[in-house]
Amino acid sequence: MQVFPTAILLGLAFFLGGCSGTEGNLEDPVTPAKESGENVAGVEEVAAIAVEDPCDCFSEGLSRGEMRFCRESKRDVSFLEALRRCGTGEVTGVSAIMNIPGDGQYTMNTEQSVLQWRGTKAGGMAEAGTVPFRSCIFTIEEGRVVAGEVLVEMSGIQATSVEGLAARNLGQHLRGEDFFDVAQFPTAAFSMESGKVGSRGSLEIEGKLNIKGISKPASATLYFGSSDPVVASIDMTFNRADFDVRYGSGSFFDNLGDDLISDEVSLKMVLVEDVAKRKLN
Repeated sequence: MQVFPTAILLGLAFFLGGCSGTEGNLEDPVTPAKESGENVAGVEEVAAIAVEDPCDCFSEGLSRGEMRFCRESKRDVSFLEALRRCGTGEVTGVSAIMNIPGDGQYTMNTEQSVLQWRGTKAGGMAEAGTVPFRSCIFTIEEGRVVAGEVLVEMSGIQATSVEGLAARNLGQHLRGEDFFDVAQFPTAAFSMESGKVGSRGSLEIEGKLNIKGISKPASATLYFGSSDPVVASIDMTFNRADFDVRYGSGSFFDNLGDDLISDEVSLKMVLVEDVAKRKLN
């Protein structure tokens, strides 16, 4: 089995630990004092200091400014993807297949795992954000994913592409009736039914996506960066019109002009195992 260095695990836990539904809660926006770097509850805020390489976030001896940069960079999909590859090399070909865990049932740590969504508006303007996990579990038999489910808390959907009042307003809109109507449909789920080896050493997963009580066939690409503990990522896209998410959709309304919002939504999940809950066959 591949063993992740302790420094990497501690760094990953630190970096992803703030990505649960509690951090950046839109009901508790950033205060002016926090933005300006003034003392808050006696703790001095420091300015973020960029690291040269995302993998440096796993290094020991980072300054507080560098740690803040690593923590806040979770908003960047490309940064997360680079982070996933740290310590594992480029995940292509048979090397990725070698990282598939042994037969068993694997439960992901919902506090350390991240789901990031991305959508686009007319003119190419993008919006992005996060959704907290309620649970994530999958079963592997003979090197194949044979079952699994990702369950997320739609009531915790947030926007990270904007800040302050704009983020709060967008989050409230996404939770409203003309988007995901979380009062009636508080969760969404992706059920994994089968998987096969893809063209670049990934696993191509087939299953069903359930949003707003509507279930549709869906596919996703699963990469394993490590097998012990399991560190993986899932990429997928879906058409929101298939799930009756109507606001700004050209599938339901004509002549939207600049108010048109693409029906395609992309999802990226970075998953970190809760090793204590592992059940091997």
